[in-house]
Amino acid sequence: MKKNAFRDMGSFILLIGALLAMAFAATCGGGGDSAPSTGTVNTTISDPPTCKSPGGSFDKVWVTITRVRAHTSNNAAPNESGWIDLIDLRNAPKQIDLLNLDSTTCVLTQLGSTSGLPAGQYQQIRLYLLSNSPGSGEATPSANNCVDSGSYNCVVLAGATTTETLNLSSEAQTGIKIPSGQIAGGKFTVLGGQSIDLNIDFDACSSIVRQGNGQYRLKPVLHAGEISLNNNSISGRVIENGTINGIPNAMVMIEQMDSENIDRVIMQKMTDSDGKFIFCPLPSGTYDVVVSVKDGTVYTPTITLGVGVGTAMGSIPLFQASGSANISGQVTAQITPAGEEVNIDISALQNANSSLRVTVPVLQGSTPTNVTTQNGIATYNLRVPADTPRVGSFSSGGTSYSPVAGDYLINAQPTTNCTQSSLLTSSLSVAPGENYSAQDLAFTGCTVN
Repeated sequence: MKKNAFRDMGSFILLIGALLAMAFAATCGGGGDSAPSTGTVNTTISDPPTCKSPGGSFDKVWVTITRVRAHTSNNAAPNESGWIDLIDLRNAPKQIDLLNLDSTTCVLTQLGSTSGLPAGQYQQIRLYLLSNSPGSGEATPSANNCVDSGSYNCVVLAGATTTETLNLSSEAQTGIKIPSGQIAGGKFTVLGGQSIDLNIDFDACSSIVRQGNGQYRLKPVLHAGEISLNNNSISGRVIENGTINGIPNAMVMIEQMDSENIDRVIMQKMTDSDGKFIFCPLPSGTYDVVVSVKDGTVYTPTITLGVGVGTAMGSIPLFQASGSANISGQVTAQITPAGEEVNIDISALQNANSSLRVTVPVLQGSTPTNVTTQNGIATYNLRVPADTPRVGSFSSGGTSYSPVAGDYLINAQPTTNCTQSSLLTSSLSVAPGENYSAQDLAFTGCTVN
């Protein structure tokens, strides 16, 4: 379980480990569309590790990342031309815990990449760590988990409350190198149309060495480690229709259909300043992608159906709406014992086709979509685009979007056990600048858990 977890869920751990392993072994002598590529490397260190298995002696292993770069040549030196920045964090270094799988899932994505690994062939990758004694003018993490040890890379021993400095060697100056010898086939190949992240197996605990002076040093070890491409992501770029201009702060929702033929939100995030986004990791399967903007210019939602994991969607257009409308309504709930209140999630739905309704973002100025009854009653007001959504089935050759019937339905789901797990209003056809009252929804038989 732990090997698979580090490979599939802890890509950043993996990246750091593998990179550090190669670099330290070399310097200290022991001391897109492409199928995933894997490679194996065995490395040993002369000093005995402080623990024999991952997690045995440490609660935390914090490292601070400043940059990840790639090159098409295995022989390129750190200062040669031709390096591509996969992520540049020199102005805002990222600190992560190598033993925390939640914070180390998907290498580039967790470091802040909005695109994953660009198309190309790569024969080496270098990862740079922040020195424990940064130079004048070097940026440091806004929150430093190693502050009590006076460093930026550190460990927390099992059961301890303070940190110990994790000493580095050349990782801050020349980067930690993954050479072609540790990549299956000698290179990573990423083709256009594929959304890819990095995944490298790493035994973190066995890579922390206690030196004779009682200090700790990072000497990573790969135990039959695998360096591979990770295609459990979906990426794309949201643009203004008819232009190549990216739309920043657009809302992107990854959705899947439930038993009521309603697309529910699995993950959501905002686009970057150029309109780009990436979701990683996603479980294998097919998803629908819904895009809109909550604030500023009003756009009608763009809905892309049938997007498989591992897909770089390319450009997704947003079409300006003719305006917005307001939908208000009331939800009641009968609960036992009397006097308790019910929390209810409210969603705005639009039809994607005759058999599927999708959840669409509501606009700025809406009430919160999680409401609580007071004396058994909750009210809401949702501001929505007053236009038809644009819908298309994903095609790698280019997706075509067409307007569909734009009626709205409001869905309510109680977070408390009730006789009804979900209720829908009747359809509403809206026009710009108008206010509408939705059908009242009533839950019965609600009980406190």
